[in-house]
Amino acid sequence: MTRSIVIFAAAASLTIAAVAGVAFAQTQQGAGAAPAAKALPPGAATDAQAKPYFQFLSNYCEKCHNTEDWAGTIAFGAMSPADIPSDAKTWETAVMKLSGRLMPPPGQKQPPQAQINAFMSWMSQHLDQAAAAHPDPGFIPLHRLNRTEYVRSVQQILGVEVDPSTLLPKETLSDGFDDIAGALKVSPTFLDQYISAARTVAALAMGDPHPATAIAVYRAGKQSQAFHIEGTPLGTRGGMQVTHYFPADGDYVFDLSVFTGIGYLVGLDSPQDVVLTIDDQKAFEKSVGGAKDLKEGDQNPIESTKDLKARFEHILVHVPAGPHKIVATFVARTHAESNEELFPFDPRGGNERIPSVRGLQITGPFHPTGISETPSRAKILICEPKAESDEVPCARRILAKIAGEAYRRPITDADLVAPMRFFDAGRKGQTFDAGIENALVAILCSPKFLYRAESDSPLMKAGGIYPVNDLDLASRLSFFLWSEGPDQELLDLAQSGRLHEPAVLEKQVHRMLADPRAESLVTNWAFQWLEVDAMDKIDPDPFEYPEFDEDLRSAFREEMRLFLGSVLLKDLDVRDLLTANWSYVNGRLALQYGISDVQGAQFRRVQLANPARWGLLGKGAMLMGTSYGNRTAPVLRGAWVLDDVTGTSPHAPPPSIPPFKENVPGAKPLTIRQRLEMHRSQPSCNACHGLLDPIGMSLNNFDAMGAWQTKDEDTGLPIDASVTLPDGTRVGGPVDLRRELLKKSDRFVETITEKLMTYALGRTLDYHDMPTVRAIVRRADRDQDRFDSIVLGVIESPQFTTKRIPAAGNGAPNLKTAQAANRN
Repeated sequence: MTRSIVIFAAAASLTIAAVAGVAFAQTQQGAGAAPAAKALPPGAATDAQAKPYFQFLSNYCEKCHNTEDWAGTIAFGAMSPADIPSDAKTWETAVMKLSGRLMPPPGQKQPPQAQINAFMSWMSQHLDQAAAAHPDPGFIPLHRLNRTEYVRSVQQILGVEVDPSTLLPKETLSDGFDDIAGALKVSPTFLDQYISAARTVAALAMGDPHPATAIAVYRAGKQSQAFHIEGTPLGTRGGMQVTHYFPADGDYVFDLSVFTGIGYLVGLDSPQDVVLTIDDQKAFEKSVGGAKDLKEGDQNPIESTKDLKARFEHILVHVPAGPHKIVATFVARTHAESNEELFPFDPRGGNERIPSVRGLQITGPFHPTGISETPSRAKILICEPKAESDEVPCARRILAKIAGEAYRRPITDADLVAPMRFFDAGRKGQTFDAGIENALVAILCSPKFLYRAESDSPLMKAGGIYPVNDLDLASRLSFFLWSEGPDQELLDLAQSGRLHEPAVLEKQVHRMLADPRAESLVTNWAFQWLEVDAMDKIDPDPFEYPEFDEDLRSAFREEMRLFLGSVLLKDLDVRDLLTANWSYVNGRLALQYGISDVQGAQFRRVQLANPARWGLLGKGAMLMGTSYGNRTAPVLRGAWVLDDVTGTSPHAPPPSIPPFKENVPGAKPLTIRQRLEMHRSQPSCNACHGLLDPIGMSLNNFDAMGAWQTKDEDTGLPIDASVTLPDGTRVGGPVDLRRELLKKSDRFVETITEKLMTYALGRTLDYHDMPTVRAIVRRADRDQDRFDSIVLGVIESPQFTTKRIPAAGNGAPNLKTAQAANRN
C-alpha cells in the first residue's frame, strides 16, 4: 500500500506542477506582465518549489552535512535546487540512503516515514526529468566471456560438456557478479590457460582413433551413501555418478573403490550388491558381505581385504567413444533389514554400518577400434570428404559453420583465413580429423569468440549515442538470458534486421524465458545476487553441529534452485520470493526444518505450516551462508538483508575497529545479544551496527545450520529475537521482519531490478541509470511485479538497446581499437 501511495504521489505531483505552470503562464501573458524569469533546465527547481523539501534536509541532515563538518564531503546547505541536474549523483545517493533508513544514522533524530516518502518522491521526479533531457546509456568495455559463458558456449557449439573449474581460473567478482566486463581482465598466464582449454575441448570434440592409454580417477563426494542419490537408477542407494569422455571405441578397465572397513567388520554381516552401469545399462554386478565374507574377515583379515579389493578391480568393458554416464552404486535394501541398534547414531535412521563406494578409476582404451558417431562429431562433421580433393572445400564448410556459431555473426572470407591455415598445418602428415581439430583450437582461441566485441560504424562519433545493431542485440539477449551465444532463430531475425522491432523483441524474450536454458537466470544470476555459494565457505564445527553432513549442504542448494525457479521462471510476482508459503524439500531437509511427513531423497513441493520459514528469510542456504562454523552471525544476516533485499548497503567499517568479543572458556558466557550490545555501545560502531544488529537478531531463532532454536548456543538462555528497527518499529522475529520489509516492497523490486540490470549489462550501474531503474519498477507495478515484466523492462531500456561511444583518453578503448578487436 505504501508503495502505491508513493508512486501515485509522484505522478500527482508531476501533474499538478504541469497544470500550475500552464495556468501561471496564461495569466502572465493575459495581464501583460513583466518578462518571465529565465527558464530552469529540466529537473531543476526554484527555491520556492524546493523550500519544504530542503527544510526537511535542514531539520534532519544538516547537523552533520554542513559547511563546517562536511560529513561525506556533502553540505546540503550549500546546494541549490537549481543545480539538481548537475548534482544528480549526490541526490541519487541521498534518495538511496533515505529509502533504506541508513540516514540519519541510528541514535539521531529520525524523520517520520511520510516526510521521507515525500522527499524521495519529489527529488526522484526531478532527477527523472533531468535524466530524460540528457540520456546516457553508459559504456560497456570490451567484454570477455567468463568461464561459465565459455563452457556453455562450447557445449552449444561443439556438444562438449566440460567442468569449468578444471579448465579455467575462477573469475573475480565485481558488484557480486562474475560477468562485469571491467573486471574480466586477461594476463599472459590467463591466455595460456585459454589456449590449453581450447586444445582440451577440441580433442574431446573430435576424439582420437588411436589414443594413448590414460587413467582417470574420480572421487565420491562427502554425501551420505545410506540413501538414493539423484540421477542413479531407481532402487539403488549411495555410490557415485560421473560423465566420462571416452576418446575412442575400445576396451576400458574399471576399478571400484568399495570401502567395507574390514578392521571393524563393517557392512559384512549381510550381503550388499554392487552394480556398475553405463548409460543406465548394467555392465557389472557382484556382492559383498554375508556369512562367508564375515567369517573370512574375522579369521583372515589381511587375505580377506585383498580378496574383497580384487573383487571390484579389473572390470573390463567395451565402450564406444563419446560421453557416457557411469554409475557405481548398491542395490537398495529395505530398512526393515537394518542391522543397527534400536537407537542409531544417524538421526535420519537407515543403515549406517554399510559399505560405500569411495572412488572410481577408468583406464584405457585398450585395443581401440576407431571412433563411433558421437554427439560432438555429429555437430562438427557436417560433410565427409570422399577424396583428397574434397578435403579443403569440406573443411571450409565445416569451419564456416563452427566459426559462425562461435563468432555469433555471419562469416566473411577473412574470418576463415586463420582457421584454414591451422587446418593445413594440422593436416600435414596427419588425418583430415587432425586438421579439423587444429582449426577448432584456432577458433576457440580467437578474440572473436572469447570477446563479445560489438561492431561500430566508422560514422559513429565519440560521445555519441547509437542503437545497438541487431546482431549485437542478439548476443546481449542470449548471454543475459541463457549465459551463452544466440541460437539460430535469434541470428536469423538479427540478420533480417527485425530483432529490434518491439513486437518481435518481446516475443523473443518470452520464448527465451520459456526455454530450459533460461535456468541460468537462477543458477547464475539469482545464485550470485543472493550469495548462495557463501555457504560453501562454512565448515561447521562437528561438536556444535554433529548432525551436519554434506547431504544437508546439497539439499540447501537444491531447495534454492527449485524455489527460485518456481517464482522467476513461472513469471510470478517477485515479492513471492519474500512471502511464498511453499518450498521444496527431501527427507534430509525436512528433518532439519522439522517437517515430519517427508521421506526419501527426492525433492517435492510442500506447503510450509511455519510462517517463519516462508520466503527467502527461512531458507537454509541463506541462513548457513550468513553464519560462522560455530555460531550464528546476526551482523552478517543483517548485512545480507540490507545488501540483497533492500539494496541499501551500509558503509564499510572504519579502520581500527576492535573485533567482536567471543566467549572465552572459563569465563562467564554472554549471549550473542549481550555481546552485540557491548560492541554497539561504541559510537563509531553504532552507526552501522545500529542498522545491522536489529535485523540480524530478529533472525537469531535460526541456528547456523538453519534449524529452529529457542535457546542461546553459549548460555542456554532463551533467545530474545525482539528488536527495535532504526525507524522505531518493534520486531519480534522473522515473521515481523518480513512484514516490515513488505511495507517497502518497492525497495525489494528496485533491488531486483538493479541486480538484474547490472548482470544484463555486465557493468556497474551509475547514478544516471537510476531513473531507468525507477521507470522499470513503475512499469512492473502495473503488471503485478511479474518477473518477465522486469526482464522485458531491462531489455527494452536505453541502457540495453543503445550505447555511448566513449571519448578517447578516458580509459576506454577508442573506436579503432574496438574495431580491430572485432576483426582479429
